[in-house]
Amino acid sequence: MTVAPGPTFGLIPEDLRGAAAGRLVELVRAAGNHLGTGFLATPFLLPVLADTGHLDVAYELLFQDTEPSWLVMVDRGATTIWEEWGGIDADGVPHASLNHYSKGAVISFLHRYVAGLQLLDPGYQRFRVAPKPGGGITSARAHHDSPYGRIQVSWEWSNHRGRLDVTVPAGTKADLVLPDGTMDTVDSGEHVRTWLTSRQP
Repeated sequence: MTVAPGPTFGLIPEDLRGAAAGRLVELVRAAGNHLGTGFLATPFLLPVLADTGHLDVAYELLFQDTEPSWLVMVDRGATTIWEEWGGIDADGVPHASLNHYSKGAVISFLHRYVAGLQLLDPGYQRFRVAPKPGGGITSARAHHDSPYGRIQVSWEWSNHRGRLDVTVPAGTKADLVLPDGTMDTVDSGEHVRTWLTSRQP
């Protein structure tokens, strides 16, 4: 049996990935739209959902505001990522480390999927910009200081129209993939692309 590459390590044969992703969604739903992953699996949960056609579920988890969730930390005043989902309980009592990188890999989802800035080669000589709007988000921006200069990405979406602005440093190329599926490859410079959609944010 051959296993094609894909989310996340290519361990599931391609013809079974849809069913596996569906089962993952069932588990999320059975947990009341909460995640149940630990240190090792949490970084992959939202990207796998997004890559297998369940972007809406990924955003539901991202914006979940009851424990366990990232927003519980924010609501309880966190300025760091806690070791435990309930690092400070509702009464303000701290538990375990309050500055412990574990669930912080959610930042990668914000960078690569929400803003859409994705690495294609180790030095960012070529990169992809492929934002995946959802969850009611109407705009996003990110930048990365690559060896060739600063890459900047921003997009906004309203009234069925989206706009993407990208700064591509000298000596690099960018593959642009708009939410409507339009693709383009651009050289260095400032680039603007727009898209139309029938749905609202």
